[in-house]
Amino acid sequence: MSKSKKLRTLQKQAKMLKPSAMYRLGIWYSLGKQVKKSDDKAADWIGIAAEFGYKPAQKWLDENGKGKAD
Repeated sequence: MSKSKKLRTLQKQAKMLKPSAMYRLGIWYSLGKQVKKSDDKAADWIGIAAEFGYKPAQKWLDENGKGKAD
């Protein structure tokens, strides 16, 4: 499967540690949008965005039972 330009750009931005891109990429994995659906990869990317303090990512983790039990 050839990656779209949009997906390549999003992956590049996520690897550059841009929290909004990490969150969006995680959402794409959770939905299977242009990538193979993977709840683990979704939680990983969204979790990293949450660690950077990205509020939508923190909210997603809380709502999906993936938040850290501190």
